[in-house]
Amino acid sequence: MLPFEIVFGSGGKGQPFGYWLQNGLFQLPIIYFTVADQWSNSPGFPDKVQFDRPITSRCLECHVTYAVKISAPDDRDEKFDPAKIILGVDCEKCHGPAKAHVEFQTKYPAEKIGKHIINPTTFYRQQKLDMCALCHGGNIKKITPSFSFLPGDTLSHFFNSDTLDQAKVNFGTVDAHGNQYGLLQSSKCFQQSDTMTCITCHSPHEKERGNKSIFSQRCMSFHNSDHGNFCALKVPKEQLQKNCIDCHMPAKPSQSIVIFSTGSDVPKAALFRSHFISVYPDETKRTLDFINRK
Repeated sequence: MLPFEIVFGSGGKGQPFGYWLQNGLFQLPIIYFTVADQWSNSPGFPDKVQFDRPITSRCLECHVTYAVKISAPDDRDEKFDPAKIILGVDCEKCHGPAKAHVEFQTKYPAEKIGKHIINPTTFYRQQKLDMCALCHGGNIKKITPSFSFLPGDTLSHFFNSDTLDQAKVNFGTVDAHGNQYGLLQSSKCFQQSDTMTCITCHSPHEKERGNKSIFSQRCMSFHNSDHGNFCALKVPKEQLQKNCIDCHMPAKPSQSIVIFSTGSDVPKAALFRSHFISVYPDETKRTLDFINRK
C-alpha cells in the first residue's frame, strides 16, 4: 500500500496527493474533489489504477517554495532530496532566499530595515507581473532549470511565454484555470492602466478568497462617477459594493480539472474565476433578474 506523503492544494477545489519512491515523486491516482464532496480519479488519469505519473521539478516550482534536484540535468526520471524541500508556498516565494536575512536579523535584532531580502514593493510593474506569472501564466515552457527564477528577474529570460489568441479570449474558449495573467492582460482594465498588477486586487498577506465585497470595492475605487466610468446599469450602489465581481469576472468551469462522479455520465468541473475582466451579457441578465425578483 502506498502512503499519502504529500498533499497539494488548499482544498478549495480539491486535494491531490503524492508519494516518494527512491527519491522520485509520483502522483497518486486519487483526489479529494471538493466540488463534488467525494473521492475520485485524479483529473487526466485513465479509468484504471496508475501509480507512475511523475511529479516534475516544473510541477514543484509552483506548488512548493524550493526543492533540490539530485538527478542529472538531462535525466528524465527526476530525483529530489526529501530533506531539502521547502513544502508549501511561503514567504521566500516572493521575497527570495532568506537564510542570510535570518542570520543577519538574529545577530542584529534591533535593525528595523530588512537586509539580504527582496522587497517586491520596490519592483517596477513588469517585475511584479512576472513574479505572479511564474505560476499563473499558463503553460509557460522553461528554458533554464526549475527554481532558477527569483523575484525581480525577467520571466522571459527563463521561460517561453504562453500567448493567448484574443479572438479565443473574447469568444470565451480559454480555460479560466489556465493563464490568468494572459486573461488579465487581455482585459481593457489592464490595457488602459499604467500601474495595474495582480496585487492591485490581491493582497499576498491577507486571507481574502471569496470575499466579493472587498474585491468589488477595489474595482469601484477605479470605476466610479468621478472617473466617468461607473456602472451604467440601474443597480443599487450598495449591491455593486457587495458584488460587481460575478458580472465582470464570472466563475467558469475548468476544462482540465474535471471528474466523472460515480454512476454519472455528466462531468463535474471545478469553477475558477475568469481574469478576463469584461462584459458578460448572460451574467448581467442573471444579476438583473435576481435583483428584480427581490
